[in-house]
Formats: sequence, structure tokens, C-alpha cells
Amino acid sequence: MKIKKIKIEDVLCLFVILCPIFDILSFAFRNIFDTKISISTFLRPIIPVCASVYIFIKGSKKEKFFFTALGTVYVVYGIVHLIIMKSLITKASYGNVLNEAQYILNFTFLMIYFVIYLYVFIIKNKEVDKLKKSITIMCFIYIISIVISIVTKTSSHTYTETMTGYKGWIESGNSLSAILLLSLVMVLCQVKNSTSIYTGLTFIMTAIYLTTMIGTRTGLIGTFLITAIYFLLEIIFSKNKKIIAIGIIVMVIFTLFVGFFGSNTIKRRKQMNSAKYEIIDEKTNEIGTMTGDMLRIKNKILDNELEKSYMSEAQKQSVLDLYKYSKKHNFAGNDTRRQQLIYNIYLAKNQKNFLAILFGNGYKTNFREMVMENELASMVLNFGVVGFILYVSPLIAILIYSIYVGIENIKKINTEFVMYQVALALALALSWMSGYVLFATSSMIVIVVICTVLLHECEKCRKMTHDS
Repeated sequence: MKIKKIKIEDVLCLFVILCPIFDILSFAFRNIFDTKISISTFLRPIIPVCASVYIFIKGSKKEKFFFTALGTVYVVYGIVHLIIMKSLITKASYGNVLNEAQYILNFTFLMIYFVIYLYVFIIKNKEVDKLKKSITIMCFIYIISIVISIVTKTSSHTYTETMTGYKGWIESGNSLSAILLLSLVMVLCQVKNSTSIYTGLTFIMTAIYLTTMIGTRTGLIGTFLITAIYFLLEIIFSKNKKIIAIGIIVMVIFTLFVGFFGSNTIKRRKQMNSAKYEIIDEKTNEIGTMTGDMLRIKNKILDNELEKSYMSEAQKQSVLDLYKYSKKHNFAGNDTRRQQLIYNIYLAKNQKNFLAILFGNGYKTNFREMVMENELASMVLNFGVVGFILYVSPLIAILIYSIYVGIENIKKINTEFVMYQVALALALALSWMSGYVLFATSSMIVIVVICTVLLHECEKCRKMTHDS
């Protein structure tokens, strides 16, 4: 019997499909076996590392030089960043050098995935259909595991402090929202041309879950947004009146589900709105405009009671600057994302450290509540200008390039082309607004796949124009 040769593109598609399994294993080891390190930490890098070695061996001399030079740049940046970060650690810091190194490794792996998938599917293979299908299978596994966890009453809650929302056997509700929403864009693009019922079923089940059960704004608002954009684009490009009717029916169904079953997102918003009045500044007896712990630190600084080595002078001043700003602009005490952004801007200003601006002052050097959820801002402020260029600018460059190609080939583009642009833009927007997009390995994989497919669509458009 002839054994079928395993292709590298099949292995990379399998890696996408295995993402939910890795995430479930990670959740199990941390929450059931109560360990800080899970087996997925060691299993997840195997495929990309093996693929990297394979590509390096098979590559030309120029390609080997490029890969070596690129790897050296990232290694040098990581070392410099960690040295600076170590010098800025205080007793208030939420992490240490090892914690920070894990984030650097995660971001570097994002770029490794990025190079591997672009090299295999754009430069060598030039075929992405299997990659698209692997996202649908991945999404299906996520949603089925969540349904099973809810039915068996073993699902974890998205927000443990209020027992709101269901996120199955996955560690972070925000990262799960991002993974499923970005995947939903790709699944939606396949529904029209798919002959398999499970593609449509995957879309419907995922959309219902995101709008009613997970409890995040990303899930509720994002699902309505991408569905509306898709049907609007279909009306523009296909000019099919049936699409209008289908679009209206789908949106009505989603609305009815939210209205009939309720939405954990709406419940969560009500809880958050009432909770902000419970934060009281003990010094003034007024409703707090910072978190309770930050208010206590502020008061200790003002009363000169804070342990000297607990925070640096720049951190102390940044706390006071944040307090003045939040009071002036009447922040909600539980609006941590706004507080984190303003605090970190003041911190960069007060540190007056040029090297820290270039290479970052450290993500985990901050007090736990001031560790930024806003990833794009964190990339600039905590990982530096160089870090932003190395880790984020390739994504922005692909989006800009795709817009240029789309305008240049306006008559050749279709709904699918624009939806992949929407997906990449949405990934960047979510990393700013909610976080846990660039910092989560599985969502990084989805973003890499989106970039790969989008570049494939760009090449296809340019080829059509050249052939005509």
C-alpha cells in the first residue's frame, strides 16, 4: 500500500485545528491540576519549530540568510528589553523577568508563525483553501466543547466575580471572544460556496453563543457588526435582491435570540454600571475615580506612608498624575482600561528614559491593576517603539497594502476580499479596545491565517489584472 506523503501545508493546517485542544489542556492543567505550566506549553511549539527547521533546511542561501538575520534582530531586541525591564522592577511589579520573557517569546512566535505561513502558502504553495477550512474546523471544535461544558455544568464563567457568562474550558473569555469572532468572519465567507451543512451550522452556533452567552461586548457587538457588513457587501458586489431578504432574516433571528434568551453581555454592563458607585475614596469619602487599590496607594503616597522600595519615584508621580487626571475627567472607578492607558503615558513621561522609550519599560513592571489590557498602546509604551515596529507594523503593513491593491483593482475585488480586510482591521481594533488578542497564542494563529489569506487574495487580484 502506497503511503501518502505528508505535506508541510497539511501539518500547518493541523496546527490551526489543534488550537482549541491546546487551550483546553492549558485550562485543565491550571484549574484542575493546579499547575502554573501546562503540557500545551511544550506541545504547542513543536509544529512551528519543526516547520521552521524544515523551511530553513529546504531554503536557498538567500532565504537562510534572511531567516538568520531576522531571528538575530528579534533575539537582540528581546535581550535588551529584558535588561531594561529588570532594572525597573519594584516591589509593586506584577511579574518578573521570566514572566516578561514569556511575552517576548509569545510575540516572537507570532512572527515565526507569520513567516512560516506566508512562506508556505504564499511563496511556495499559493493555495489557501485547506487553511480556510481548518479555521472552520477549529471554530467548530471550540463551539462544541463549549456546548458540552454548559450541558454538563462544567463550564467556567467569563467573569468569576459576578458569575456572569460562559466560556467553557478556556482560560480567558476575552481571548475566546476574539478567536471566535475573527474565525466567524472566515466561516461566514465560506458559507456561500460551501456544500457542507456543518459550515453553516458552525456559523449559526458560534454567532448565537457570542451574542447571548459569553457575556463580552466583543461577542455581542462584533457579531452583529460583521454580519451586517457581510450582507451589505454582498448587496454591493452581487446586486442580488435575495441577499437583502436573507440578511434581514439572519439579523432578525439574532435579535430575537438576544431578546428571548437575554444576553449575558447586557447583564454584565448593568453590573459594571452599578459597581462603579461602590468604589469610595477613603480619604475624601467621595465616589472614586480610580480602582480601590490605586486609591489606597494614592493616599499612602500623599500621607508619606508608602514603603520606599514599593514604587519608584516615577511610578509614585504617575499615580498622583493619574488621580488628578481621572478626577478632572470624572473616570469611573472600575474603568481600568482608561486608567491603565493614562497611567502608562504618564509613566513613560516621568521615567525620562530614552532607552525605555525605544525598547520598552516592561509589561510586567507595573502594579497589577495598571498592567495594560490595551495591547496596541502597550506595545508602544511597554515594549517600546522598536517592539511595536517588530511585532505590530507587519500587520498594519499588510492591511495598508491590501487597501492599496483593492483600490488599484477595484473592479476585481469581491465580498471575501473586503471581509478579510475587515477581519484584520477588527483584530487591531480589538487589541486596542479589549486586549487578549495579540497576547493570546490561539488568536495570534487566527490573525496569521487572516493575513495569509488576505495576501493570497491580493496576489489573485493582481494576477487577474495582469492577465487581462
